[in-house]
Amino acid sequence: MMNRKEFIQNGLRLSVLTGIVGGSLFLMSRNKVDFTCSKNSVCKSCTAFTGCELDKAKQSRQDER
Repeated sequence: MMNRKEFIQNGLRLSVLTGIVGGSLFLMSRNKVDFTCSKNSVCKSCTAFTGCELDKAKQSRQDER
């Protein structure tokens, strides 16, 4: 049988877990990432080239191999 202390601890843990999951879902649902290039340069000279997910950068990396 659960005593009062365990009941409160479990309730707080569940509340924190619910908050974390809810916050994560909220942040994921409002994902406002702009997938356009912010630089007007050639991909290979861009500072974000290695981690860029745009098709132009992916193609440049494949052409490089």
